[in-house]
Amino acid sequence: MVVIRRTIFSVLFVLVLTSGMSYGKDIPLMQLEAVTDLIMSPGCSYIYTLTNCPSAEAVQMREIVKDKLSNGESKDEILTYFEDIYGPRVLAQPKKKGFYFVAWWFPYFLIFDVFVLVGLIIYVWRKRGSAQSEASVTSISDSGVESDEDISRIIEEEVRKFRSE
Repeated sequence: MVVIRRTIFSVLFVLVLTSGMSYGKDIPLMQLEAVTDLIMSPGCSYIYTLTNCPSAEAVQMREIVKDKLSNGESKDEILTYFEDIYGPRVLAQPKKKGFYFVAWWFPYFLIFDVFVLVGLIIYVWRKRGSAQSEASVTSISDSGVESDEDISRIIEEEVRKFRSE
């Protein structure tokens, strides 16, 4: 009985000691690239992401990302780490706060404003057109025109006036 207890105790002890150790577990390439695609490389003048930059600094930064992922850090923690070191310029997608929030949503606001402006122009245009047509109908009915013959006579007079000018 004592032997079984010692064996169980020693197995549990070894498991507790080695549970925090990393055995160099491999990080899947897709998981690594999911993070490195979000970080711009200072070694390539912030033009390329870490995934695409061939510089030595980018290789070192990819190793740091790999180590942090194998230690169990999340994507947001890694991005915050690099942002603390290199500033917000290192992020491929700026955070949606402050100025970046406005810059992120500005195109949508602009499109909305264009639709509102076009709708307002069409509304005013139609309103003017209907007011003018009502005025012309009122002027014709006020002139005492009763039949189609009178209307065609008035049109002919207007055409003669137009040609004589």
